[in-house]
Amino acid sequence: MSTLASAPLSSAPLSSAPLPPAPRPPHGGTPPLLPVPGHHVHRIEAVLDYVDAHLADDLRLETLARLAAISPFHFHRLFLSWTGETLKAFVRRRRLESAAGRLRHCPDEKITFIALNCGFASPEAFARAFREHFGMTPSVWRSGGWLNWHTPAHDRGTAPPPAVEVRRQEPAEYLFMRARGDYRYAAYELWERFLPVVHSLGLGDQPLAFVGLDDPAIAGPQNCRMDACVELPPGWRDPGVRLARHRVGERWIATLPFDGPSSDIALGWRTLLDEWLPHSPFSMGEGHFFERYEPRASVPGIPFVRCELCMPVQPRPL
Repeated sequence: MSTLASAPLSSAPLSSAPLPPAPRPPHGGTPPLLPVPGHHVHRIEAVLDYVDAHLADDLRLETLARLAAISPFHFHRLFLSWTGETLKAFVRRRRLESAAGRLRHCPDEKITFIALNCGFASPEAFARAFREHFGMTPSVWRSGGWLNWHTPAHDRGTAPPPAVEVRRQEPAEYLFMRARGDYRYAAYELWERFLPVVHSLGLGDQPLAFVGLDDPAIAGPQNCRMDACVELPPGWRDPGVRLARHRVGERWIATLPFDGPSSDIALGWRTLLDEWLPHSPFSMGEGHFFERYEPRASVPGIPFVRCELCMPVQPRPL
């Protein structure tokens, strides 16, 4: 999978270059137990992205510690300090949350297929873990039980959906900065930190993207990770800032224009997911959803925004 927020890592150890400005601890979640150096935060966050992109693979502590070029003992300690949960708990939660999202939004995928592709050894192991986490079976969740898991903050009707456009997204490379916490609050702070960096690099006219890596209705608001991104022009050279980068390959995306209060963006996503997707000839593709901003039209992090809501899709099998 190649996405804004989950580009796969190579098998070589991750770069130890520091990330300026120094990363802040998770906002709104469990506070870190110990200070975590900036270069270790970069490696840990890259491992989190690797987990999201390889849920069906071997994700044992030793494997991921080796990718981060940190000993298993110290990686376990640093991971817990930065995320507030053990690696095992994080992997299990992400497998279950990914499966829950596909159960809800991909009705053509069989439960066994979802279970195996999210890293569970068997449908029975998946069913037990799912019931323990969500309090219901995968079948009940898919048939509407998810409505009783977390009630959306804005439970009101929406206007008739605008036309959704499906188009091919060209390959692109992005600089990004990451934060963690409730989207409603942490996103504003993230953009306040990131936009001055964007302008200082002469990238103020480039498209911006906000990537939500987690579904707050499934993961809980305090566990949500988010990336503020700027698209790099061809041939751009890093002047030495050494911010983290992601490269996105060519893919299909469904886009929905949004123009209104930023607090209502969740309604736009509900329109795309619950009203358009089930009746379209497409299914949800691999990768994270994102908001795309043209800086001449609007910037993120303000009360009223104009953007595109973008969702990776793939044609349904005939």
